[in-house]
Amino acid sequence: MKKIIIILIISFVMLSLSAETAIWSTGTTDVLPQGRWEVGIFQPLSYGLNETTELSTYALADFIMPNITVKKFWKDMEGWKFASKHSLLYPSILLNVIAKEGALGILPDNSVIPHIFVLNNQFMLSYRYNEYFKIIPKIGFSVALVSGDSDFPTIDMPIVYNRTSIYHETAMFNVGLDVRGNISPKFEYLVDVDKFIMDKEYCEYSYEHKVLIIWKINRRFAISGGYKLCYSDYPSKMQRSTDIIPLIDLQVGFK
Repeated sequence: MKKIIIILIISFVMLSLSAETAIWSTGTTDVLPQGRWEVGIFQPLSYGLNETTELSTYALADFIMPNITVKKFWKDMEGWKFASKHSLLYPSILLNVIAKEGALGILPDNSVIPHIFVLNNQFMLSYRYNEYFKIIPKIGFSVALVSGDSDFPTIDMPIVYNRTSIYHETAMFNVGLDVRGNISPKFEYLVDVDKFIMDKEYCEYSYEHKVLIIWKINRRFAISGGYKLCYSDYPSKMQRSTDIIPLIDLQVGFK
C-alpha cells in the first residue's frame, strides 16, 4: 500500500489534468484573474499574480520535490494567443526517499542520487474557431543540471518515465496538440496527443493521449474525468508497453 502511495505521489507531480475558461485556466494559454486561487487533487495550487502572470506549485509535493511554475501570457495575435510556462524543480529529495528496501522502495537502496535541478519550458498557441472548437498546438523542452556522482536506474512507469528520463540524458523535447471546446454551458471536452523525444539509448519516442470531460459546476468547483493512454518502451523491457490510466479530479477556486 505504501509503495502505491509513493507511485501516486510521483505521478501526482508529473501529471497535469485540465479545465478551461478564464477562471479554470490549467492547460490553456489563459492565466487566472488577478487574486484568484485554484487547486485540485492532481493539479497545482495556482494564483493569478496579475493580468498576464500566473504562479503555481504542487504544494503537497514541495516537502519532497520543491517546485515552482511561472505561466506568462504574451500576446494576442489576430486571434492566436501566445503563452509560455517555465518550471523549476528539485527531485533529488524524492529520489532519495524512494531509494530503499521494502514497500517504499522503487529505486534500489544502493542508488547514488546526485543533486538534480530541472527546468521545464512549454510554449503554447491557441486559436478559438467557435465555442465548440479550439486548438492549442504546443512545443517544449526540458533540461537537467546534474551535480555529483550518479548511479540509479530509470523509473520505468507510465507518465513518470517520460518526465524523469531527463535525469539521465540531460535534455528532452516534446510536441503536442490539444483540441477542446464546449459541449454545453457547463460541460467542456479536451482531447490531446503528446510526443516526447528522448535519447535513442533508452527510448527514442514516447506518446501520450488524453480525453477529459470537464463539468464546471460554478466559479468555486469543477470536476473532470476521463482517461490517459501511454505508449512507450522502457530500458527494463524488451518491447513497447501500452498503459491506460483513469483520470478524475476535483478543482476548487477562490475569488
